[in-house]
Amino acid sequence: MTSVFSFRPEYFNNNGDQGNIEALEHFSQSKFDPTEIQKADFVLIGDASRAAMREFEGELDQLTNPLQSRFEAGLPTLLVGSSYEFFCSRIRGLPELEFGARVSEFREISTSEFKVRGYRNSEILGNDFFMKGLFIGTSIYGPVLAKNIELVNAIAKGLGIELEISDEQRGWISRL
Repeated sequence: MTSVFSFRPEYFNNNGDQGNIEALEHFSQSKFDPTEIQKADFVLIGDASRAAMREFEGELDQLTNPLQSRFEAGLPTLLVGSSYEFFCSRIRGLPELEFGARVSEFREISTSEFKVRGYRNSEILGNDFFMKGLFIGTSIYGPVLAKNIELVNAIAKGLGIELEISDEQRGWISRL
């Protein structure tokens, strides 16, 4: 059984980021069991309001060492929006972010492996998507995995799950 850690999903879900877990469950036809970060197969820390980030800053800081270990091993992890911004200054190896005026727009980002599509509403200049192994940080918010079948497939393979994605599902995803 695949296990998942999602930090404070009731607060770190500004744009439906918890839908990333639902997308993995849907495409893998599996149910993920919640667990603590040290035992998790997949970790998700979604986007949160500035108030929630301040409220839970101490708890987030406590996640830095386990996340650093996951980063170094390239384990399946997804940091979204404000959480990505937060940990970029704490996890060695994540990009140093630069900030400018807030931009709200649809983006398609090409990596060496695939294209990542989604919407961003961020002050980050560049570095909208970072990936080392299966450790991902992004300013593309919401259920980014539901919109990017190659990305969800890569994570599923890293979890030891083979996906069988129908042509109908591929068509549905391409229209998102």
